[in-house]
Amino acid sequence: MSMKFVERIEQVLPCLVDPWKLRIIAHLNSPPDLKELAQTLDARYSESLGVVLVRLGKREVNFFASGKVTIREVNDIEEGKKLVNSILAMVAQKQLLKEQ
Repeated sequence: MSMKFVERIEQVLPCLVDPWKLRIIAHLNSPPDLKELAQTLDARYSESLGVVLVRLGKREVNFFASGKVTIREVNDIEEGKKLVNSILAMVAQKQLLKEQ
C-alpha cells in the first residue's frame, strides 16, 4: 500500500462559513480507497457521489474518488495540508495494525 499525501494545492479561497478562515482544494498523489477510508475513520461515505466526509470539530475534509480533497475552516495552507496528511497517516497506521 503506497502512502498517500497532498501532492498539490489547486485553489485557496475564503471559507463560506467563516471569511477569516480558508477553503482549500488540494489533490493527493493517488486516489484513495473511499470505502476503506470511511470504515477506518468511521466517516460518512456516499458511494453515489464518490465522497467521504470527515468532520474534525468545525473543520471539514472531503475526500473524493478522483483524489481531490476539499478542506474547510483552516487558518492557512500548511494547516490544511497537515490536517489531510495526518488523517491519511492515521488511516495507513490502522490498516497496518489490522494486517498484523
